[in-house]
Amino acid sequence: MNLNLNLLLFFLFVVLSFSALGQVNVLNAERPEEIGVLSENQEEILSNKKYLEYPHVNEGDVMWSKIVYEEIDLSEKFNHPLYFPKDGLYKSERKSMWRTIKDAILDGRVNKIYNDANPNFSELFDKETYIKRLENREGPEVVPLKSMDIVSYKIKGIWYVDKRIGEMRFRILGIMPRGKDMNNLDNDEPVDLFWLWYKDLRPILHEVFVFDDTNNASRITFDQILTSRRFTSRIYAVDNVFNDRPVDQYVDDPFMQLIESERIKNLIRDFEHDLWSD
Repeated sequence: MNLNLNLLLFFLFVVLSFSALGQVNVLNAERPEEIGVLSENQEEILSNKKYLEYPHVNEGDVMWSKIVYEEIDLSEKFNHPLYFPKDGLYKSERKSMWRTIKDAILDGRVNKIYNDANPNFSELFDKETYIKRLENREGPEVVPLKSMDIVSYKIKGIWYVDKRIGEMRFRILGIMPRGKDMNNLDNDEPVDLFWLWYKDLRPILHEVFVFDDTNNASRITFDQILTSRRFTSRIYAVDNVFNDRPVDQYVDDPFMQLIESERIKNLIRDFEHDLWSD
């Protein structure tokens, strides 16, 4: 009885697999024999070499949106994939996200570095300014800002409801590392370094795979971690009439700041639930 059941399940699996394969390219096939055959463009899109591009969103289809500012604390275990490995352990095949970003800036692949005090990406830093935030050159040796010196990442993103597809989505707009003040090495307090436009980083973050110490066969990039929100964070500000006033400016107690962050998260989740519940 079990043998017959196993054979039946195997037969169904084979049939469904060939059926699924046969449906590939069915809409774009010029001839029947092209069904099930991927074009070069489709192979590139489905490969790990190309990141999933953001779909175009018509402004008229956005029925609700909310800009939020979040902080990803790298000391939390769930966020460790964004923090490790430390610099010096590997030359090129394994990098932390900070090393990936820093190398891209120093190599000129990312050349638009924005003022940390302006989250609207309207004020660029000159090269001398952002290099000083990457390394200290005043002593006899250059002291670089290392991965272990980065304590968190701030991200600016937008939640929006696209009525055309009928769902709520999230998109990262910018990212800012926070870490050691290289202009004042005696200062132990982390500082905001600079804002980066996330679309400038996506091709670079998609080239580097994150190491998974629980599964060496797992292949996921830094871009996939961020765009799929595989991290924990706290909301520290939202867009409001008070010039996007941070939570800590109207809530003094640190514990209550966390409560306020969760309250804002729940408001976003409840909005999506209420939108389609009627």
